[in-house]
Parts: sequence; C-alpha cells; structure tokens
Amino acid sequence: MGLWSGPYLRGTSHVSGKRAFAKTEDWKGGSMKSRVLSRGLILLTAMAFSFTAWAAPAKKTIHIQQPLQVGDTTLTPGDYTVIVDGSEATFERGHKVVAKVSCAVKDNGEKYSDGAVIYANKAITELRFAGQSQVITFNPTTTSTPSKSPSSSSGDR
Repeated sequence: MGLWSGPYLRGTSHVSGKRAFAKTEDWKGGSMKSRVLSRGLILLTAMAFSFTAWAAPAKKTIHIQQPLQVGDTTLTPGDYTVIVDGSEATFERGHKVVAKVSCAVKDNGEKYSDGAVIYANKAITELRFAGQSQVITFNPTTTSTPSKSPSSSSGDR
C-alpha cells in the first residue's frame, strides 16, 4: 500500500480509539444535517415552482361550428385558443387575438366526459372541457340595435 491509501498519510499519528469514532460521527452528523437542509431547500423550490404553475393562465382549444358571439365580437366557425387569466378570457385564432372578455371560472364538482361550447341566442355562455370540473362562464352582452320606428318629428306629410 502507498502513502495515500486513506484520508491520512500512513505513518503519521492521528487520533485513535473512541475519539476517532466520535470525530467520524460528528462528520456524519454534519453531513446528515446538510443533506436534510439541501433536501428541504429542493422541496421548497419545487413547491414555489408549483405555486407559480397554479397561477399560470389556462390555455385550451375549442372548435366553433357556427358564428357565435362572445362579448362584442362575433366568432366565425373554426378553431380558437382560449387563454383564461384570472377573470379575463382571450380568444385567439392562429396567433392573432380576436376577442378579450371578462369571465368567471366555477367548479361544477364533477368532471365532464366531453368538452362543450354552451351558447344561448348565438352567444357563448359557458365552456366545458373534458376531464375537468371547472367551467368558464361568460355573461352574454345584449347588443342593442337601433330600432327603426318612425320618428314623431318627421317633416314628410
């Protein structure tokens, strides 16, 4: 064996007996504490990243088969990406923003087996996604069209 076969040079004197064992235990204890501390920091970091993932906007794809209104915008048939960030939903077609509307995310309690676009009077009122219990709801806006009733101050007689 050579001089460097262990942590100490052969032939040199170092602590032996119970004191040497105690030093080894101290070293192991310190190592154990640092391992626990590093694992705790890793866990804390992972939890921090998961919390930011919860706050990230939800992004889903829907298909509309007929012209439907959301907010003040009429969506033509096709595929749209819906991005829900808090109480605002953004509808994109391709990479172009088509509409931004206020919404509410509610939990139905049961997971839906199929996704659905729910509408009334040609306006989207709800989006449901397969495998999720959350529902995105929209308040349909009533667009007022000017009535064409005859005016009482007409000059023609």
